[in-house]
Amino acid sequence: HAILNLPHVEDKQIAPIVKAEISKMISRPIEEMQVVYQKVPSKDENKKYMTMLVTAAPKALVAFYTAIFQRAGLQLEELETEAFALARSLVGKDSTVSMIVDVGAERTNLFIIDQGVPMTHRSLQIGGNNIDAVMSRQLGLEVAQIKQLKKDISATGSQFNPQMFMSLLDPIAKEIQYSFDLYLRQTGNEGKKPEKIILTGGSGLFPPIRQYIEEQFPLKVFVGDPWARVISQSGLKPVLDELGPRMAVGIG
Repeated sequence: HAILNLPHVEDKQIAPIVKAEISKMISRPIEEMQVVYQKVPSKDENKKYMTMLVTAAPKALVAFYTAIFQRAGLQLEELETEAFALARSLVGKDSTVSMIVDVGAERTNLFIIDQGVPMTHRSLQIGGNNIDAVMSRQLGLEVAQIKQLKKDISATGSQFNPQMFMSLLDPIAKEIQYSFDLYLRQTGNEGKKPEKIILTGGSGLFPPIRQYIEEQFPLKVFVGDPWARVISQSGLKPVLDELGPRMAVGIG
């Protein structure tokens, strides 16, 4: 993902300009990439430039997913990255600047969302598996036992000393700060104020993560609920609350 600020030009000129700019940012040849762009809406009608949100993905990766759908006998209409699905299910039409922190098994992805659109994407090689390893080492338990312990702690919201996980939580907090600093220094973003940090992903429910981020940032920090805009039977709520962070991409 990248944000480009371009001078106002005719629509036919946008594609070559975008490709020229993106080719400077990526390590692969631009010919190997599928590049999609869209204009970011602006409330300032007198703005002297237009802001483009650009997503680039390897054509080989696009072909891989396309083949899966073909083998399944399905007609693929469109592919999008997880960032758009997460923004749709966890942020919706909220126009404020926020961040989604998606804590998966192997990595943590961080997305800044502005006007309901994912503007940036950064990633850390830190995830739930690293948390499992730390707990296994500290508590002397097998990984299978640790996974159940994490589940119990998350379900009850029990307080758990974040200090045990400082080697993992500190880099995440620093990456959050760096992402905000970088974004707010970009042209057109001066004066904007982030309002919230939304946690999601399989390990997003784990209390120490939320505790530590709340200590580091004067923002509202909470676990995202992708079911909030989905109508369901009231009796399903306990199950959906437990599944919530794991289903954010699918629901989006």
